[in-house]
Amino acid sequence: MPFRDPLTSDHLAEIRARYEMSPRRAPCSYQDAVVWKDVLALLFEIKRLRLYPLEIHQVRTCIRPTPDTIGGICKEMVDRAADEPCVRENEMLKAELLNPDAGTGKRTRGLR
Repeated sequence: MPFRDPLTSDHLAEIRARYEMSPRRAPCSYQDAVVWKDVLALLFEIKRLRLYPLEIHQVRTCIRPTPDTIGGICKEMVDRAADEPCVRENEMLKAELLNPDAGTGKRTRGLR
């Protein structure tokens, strides 16, 4: 399934502006259809952005650090990607699938 188009800074600012308090509107007086559309747009954007650390983690064996500046940047990028929650969750899920008897039987939230 292809991703939606990325949200620009202007789109994000528009969403934020819809939920700011103003003298004419209380923070809880929103239209359900508008809220749902905004929530879906933000969730799709989060899903799209979570893909990048997963891709970096997946190709980490192909990235050969070199002793120059670029090598340091690549190493930092791979190390930071490994610390992302989506990468850790993916690794735990793979471990459970590949070796179900080794797990504790507990699943982390969001992996059901």
